[in-house]
Amino acid sequence: MARKKLGLALGSGAARGFAHLGVLQALEERGIDVDYISGCSIGALLGALYCSGMSVVEIIDLAMDLEPWDWIDISVPKKGLVQGRKLEQLIKRYTGGKRFDQLKKPLTVVATDLCTGERVIFDSGPVYKAVRASVAIPGIIAPLELDGRILADGGLVDPVPVNLVKNMGAEYTVGVNLGSWIEDKKMGNIYDIIIQSIDILQNEILMLKGIDADLIISPYLKDINPVTFNQVEECIHSGRKAALEVMEQLRAGLVPAEKKGWLQSLGRRRNTCR
Repeated sequence: MARKKLGLALGSGAARGFAHLGVLQALEERGIDVDYISGCSIGALLGALYCSGMSVVEIIDLAMDLEPWDWIDISVPKKGLVQGRKLEQLIKRYTGGKRFDQLKKPLTVVATDLCTGERVIFDSGPVYKAVRASVAIPGIIAPLELDGRILADGGLVDPVPVNLVKNMGAEYTVGVNLGSWIEDKKMGNIYDIIIQSIDILQNEILMLKGIDADLIISPYLKDINPVTFNQVEECIHSGRKAALEVMEQLRAGLVPAEKKGWLQSLGRRRNTCR
């Protein structure tokens, strides 16, 4: 009897997002295949790389080797400190320029229309354009103008997009919540101010809406600086640890109700034989 279809929603969180790689690593180690992936912001980026065919090891190697100037192109801050053109080309290169229907695993990406505040869902067209839109942190990475819309970080409206994988056909859903680690800390630069502001916003969203998943994985990332991108190993370790802690619950959740009933019945018969 086949297991339930697994949907994985990868949340936003800037550099904390490397914890997603630890979650994927733990799932691979335990032989659990993901059927559907949704993502916003950093979750959209890593989800796109994975769905395009890169292995977790390859993505980790890329994350470890990537230098800031490989994707940062500083601009006069009219719409963002980073233009985003180099980042867009980087995403295009590592996703092979694929369209959504060419991916090895189904993916859905969410972005935000800054003019209307609407959630914008991508499941067709060029993957790199959707991801470029979703990773545009307001004030840091310039928004993407596409089809008459001005698009930015999907985490502004849907920090852990679980409903997207449900709509894709997932029967058991897992949301990876990178958390909003709000604390009384010194605002040393504009990046600290922007990220703290977004963390406060997302914290309010999650408190009001919750995360409608069968299982939530919440890596401990309080000591991770979300803007430096130099704590990849620590993030991966936290993501893997958090996933392994709930692995038995995840396995149990993937078992169809019919099979659970059969296993329980078999257990009772065995006990009777004793």
